[in-house]
This record gives sequence, structure tokens and C-alpha cells, in this order.
Amino acid sequence: MRRWLVTPAVMVLGLFPAGCGTSSVGAPDPVDNTAQVCSDFRKVFDRYSNGDSPERLAYVQAVEADYKGNGKPGAASAAKVAYFQAWARDLRPVAAHASNPELETALNRAADALNAIADGRASAMAELNNTWQPLLDTCPEASPGVSPAR
Repeated sequence: MRRWLVTPAVMVLGLFPAGCGTSSVGAPDPVDNTAQVCSDFRKVFDRYSNGDSPERLAYVQAVEADYKGNGKPGAASAAKVAYFQAWARDLRPVAAHASNPELETALNRAADALNAIADGRASAMAELNNTWQPLLDTCPEASPGVSPAR
């Protein structure tokens, strides 16, 4: 009688170490989501490069105030740091969502560059061609009236 109870238990437990259907052999390739990731990237890029992000608007206002001579000491520098850090922060989830490893790497590299600019370790102009241009080439802006492919 004991053998009758032990055999099913061993068989059931034996399935778990073998993976019980978790084998990656024959698993389908991940779906390429480049079009969606590019769309998400363009939204973040547009919002921070010339859109309505609060950090961008605060940075523009602080620089204008400095230019006019009525800015608070250090306000433009603090706004610059906040602006580039926020942009990098919002780009990271887009990178994490990418199924294309090259696109994920490029997006993370762009976020790293934004943090480097915020930290004063890089110039925004120096990063334009090295970081942004490959992303802009991979994820071109959609023509007006044309919705991005999904």
C-alpha cells in the first residue's frame, strides 16, 4: 500500500525538476515590438526636446531669466540637471520594453548620455551625433497624417 502512494508522489515531484513545460527548446521567438518602442521613444523625445515636459519648461524659463539678468543664482543649473535626469528616467522604461537588443542598447546609451549631461560629464551637442542620430534613424518621425505601424 505504501508503494502505491509513493509512486505517484515521486512521479509528480519528478516533473518539477525537469521544468514541466518551462523548457526554452522550441519556444517561439519574441515578437518584434520595434514599431511600438519607436513610437514610445518618439513621444518621449518630442516631449523633452520641444514639448511640454514640466522639466523642459522650467529649464527654458530659468535660462531666459538668467539671460535677462533676473534669474536666481544656480536656478538654471539646477533646472538643467532636473531636465536631463527626468528625460533619462522617462527613457529607461522604453528601453526595458524593447525586444530588439540593439534598440534596447541604443535607448539605454541615450539615457546614460542624458545622465552624463546632467552630471556635467558630457556636452549635449557632443552627444547629438553619437547617441541620438542612430535612434532617430532607427525610429524616424512619422509623416503628418500617417499613424505609426504597430
